[in-house]
Amino acid sequence: MAEISGRILMEESDQFDYQVELKIDDIRLLRHCVEETIRLWPGSPARPAEEQEHLRHLRDTMYRMILDYSFDK
Repeated sequence: MAEISGRILMEESDQFDYQVELKIDDIRLLRHCVEETIRLWPGSPARPAEEQEHLRHLRDTMYRMILDYSFDK
């Protein structure tokens, strides 16, 4: 089960940054969810165009986490 840290970081942009502790199974599941969202993404103008790039970035970041886990295992 994922744990959400109580630490919230504020930057000058007034956006919140969160730190979350996840197990590798959580990362795999989230990556699958992001991949499905990319696959089913309705495109612009139904959704903002930059959202697709953000989703790709999330997918790739989670893939790097999985590779890192596999390498260290």
